[in-house]
Amino acid sequence: MSEFTRSIFKLLFIITFFAFGTWLVYFTGGTGYAYPYVILLPILLSTAWFGLPGATLGAVAGGLLIGPLMPLDVSTDTYQTIDNWLARIAFFLLIGVFSAGILQSLRLANQRHLHALEIDHKTGLGTQAALNRDLKRLLRRTSQDNPPSSAILLVRMQDLWEILQSMGADTAEQVVKDLANQITQNIEIPHQVYRFSKSELAILFSVESQEEVDRQEKVGAVFDIAKRVGEEETVVKGIPFRVQIVAGSYLIRDNDQNPEIVINRARTGLSVAIENNVPYRRYDPMFDQKTAERVQLIARVRDGLVKQQFQLFYQPKICMRTGRHVGSEALLRWFDQDNKMVMPGLFMPKVESTSLIDPVTRFVIAKACENIKSHNLMSVSINFAIDNLMNSALIEELGRIVASYGVSPESLEIEITEGALIRDPEQAKTAVRTLRDQGFKVSLDDFGTGYSSFQYLTHLPLSGLKIDRAFVENLETSADARTIMESMISMAKALKLEVTVEGIETEEQRKIVTDLGADLVQGFHYSRPLPLTVYQQWAKARS
Repeated sequence: MSEFTRSIFKLLFIITFFAFGTWLVYFTGGTGYAYPYVILLPILLSTAWFGLPGATLGAVAGGLLIGPLMPLDVSTDTYQTIDNWLARIAFFLLIGVFSAGILQSLRLANQRHLHALEIDHKTGLGTQAALNRDLKRLLRRTSQDNPPSSAILLVRMQDLWEILQSMGADTAEQVVKDLANQITQNIEIPHQVYRFSKSELAILFSVESQEEVDRQEKVGAVFDIAKRVGEEETVVKGIPFRVQIVAGSYLIRDNDQNPEIVINRARTGLSVAIENNVPYRRYDPMFDQKTAERVQLIARVRDGLVKQQFQLFYQPKICMRTGRHVGSEALLRWFDQDNKMVMPGLFMPKVESTSLIDPVTRFVIAKACENIKSHNLMSVSINFAIDNLMNSALIEELGRIVASYGVSPESLEIEITEGALIRDPEQAKTAVRTLRDQGFKVSLDDFGTGYSSFQYLTHLPLSGLKIDRAFVENLETSADARTIMESMISMAKALKLEVTVEGIETEEQRKIVTDLGADLVQGFHYSRPLPLTVYQQWAKARS
């Protein structure tokens, strides 16, 4: 439906609403009775849909409809004075204009909020939110009988972490910025570069051609440019750097409608490239099937559980009021038969999509309880996947499982993601209530990254929420980022939720979130996730 057609429907609806309101005023006895101000409703609707012009025209129309031709009392055929209906028109105008001003202020505030989310202030690049916005526009045009002519390349800087660790965050950010600038200067076709994550860039670009083979070749050529730029020296603070590039791509089809699917398919290509230790893979539909490699990895996870190759690392949580260590988040780590760590991002997404998530989560629960009991650990939080929260058997017996280790439910906090709430809100609500009734704390993890986070807070018996690290990154340089953080903390406080902020990496970030009222924080400023024995030493040193 076009914008013009939508406007016509809105106008017809408002006219119908005015007609109904006028009839209601007349039917109930005239303007001297209770219903004249029902006309305010279509006036406010005109304001919301058409702004100040709608407010003005709506107010005048409403005032005239129940003005000179509308009796003061229908039963006695008594009409209003001119002063009466002129005053009513003035009042309607005042309400309409005032409402238009408020709505315009809210729209501007929302635009500033969206702009803050869509710009990475450290590099000046668009964020993942901006990529989603542009993909929606692109897919809308593609669906309007235009042939597909675009592709997406998701680029990961494999060794950015080492640069961050050795040279600090500012140097790493400059490397990312310089890499993006070099890519932009070397790609001649229309394109846009986005800061997709800490170590990833997304490139959305045109591949005009009638032949798919030609378009795929152009996608490969863009990767070649990114790879070549990464291999070239980038000098930051007098030190030369080279960045190892790994990428996955997806050629957008004419039947694509969902930006998330487009991005996920590019990410699938990236994941396959990483898993196969190659620099680049374009998406192939075969990747979505249950391939032999995927089955093999799941089998290795099962075997790893049996052989006790998994262990928990602990990242400390710090109370901002006292400055003391008050607990930790348990994070699963896998060391294979060669004692090499398998990165969680390589196996957890696959585990979470299979029935294997149940035994893996039960292992995490058991190991956390064992460590709490035998090593007298403070409160430990564990992450529940979507299928965990939908598993009523696990939810119902969790209290008994914890009690069998001699651990009280208060010692364990369950962190859930918004994805579980979106899949089945009612079942999620029941699960959270059951957990709370058993004595567990339940917090909403990665708060603020989804589209519907706020609406769940008033309906779920949560004990806390964790604000995602994405809202921390720009706190030191962006007033908008601080305003957003303050708003989320204030809202959580109003709902009596304990607020944890993750991703604190600098002293300045710590000071800011402390001043804004955060209860707990965690991040590399205090400690990275640690093995149990090292974590105990860390905790002892801070006590």
